[in-house]
Parts: sequence; structure tokens; C-alpha cells
Amino acid sequence: MCETAMMLLFSSYCKLILLYAVESVHLTNSNLNSLTHSWNGIFWKLFGTNDAGCINDIHHFMGYLPLVTEIDARRVGFFT
Repeated sequence: MCETAMMLLFSSYCKLILLYAVESVHLTNSNLNSLTHSWNGIFWKLFGTNDAGCINDIHHFMGYLPLVTEIDARRVGFFT
């Protein structure tokens, strides 16, 4: 299966479970790092790289926001 299809599946199912109700709780930096590490683990396994710059490029070119930015956007939506 191609990487694009796999990422669509991961984003549709795994990310929703990973970020379930995250906008309604206070997260420490350790919690944010743990969530980011879990999400980046998918990229490490799927694309065979653990380079942070490369993973950021993959996020950008595939149209995914960094996880911390997505959490912030969910919080803004939750509070408005």
C-alpha cells in the first residue's frame, strides 16, 4: 500500500484516538512531547527516517500540521 493511503488511514483513525478530548484538558510539556513522539513514530516506521527535519518536511508536503499546532487549533475551536 502506498504511503499516502497509509497516512490517510493513520490520520483518519489513529490521530483521532490519539487526540481524543485533548482540547478539554491541560497538557504539560511532557504530555505534548509524548503525543508528538507517538505521532512521529508513524512517520519513522512508514518512511524509514528518524530525522526531525525530514519528518517536518514530510508533514509540510503531505499537508499535515505539526501536532502541537493542531492541538492549539482544537483548543481555539473548543473555547469559541
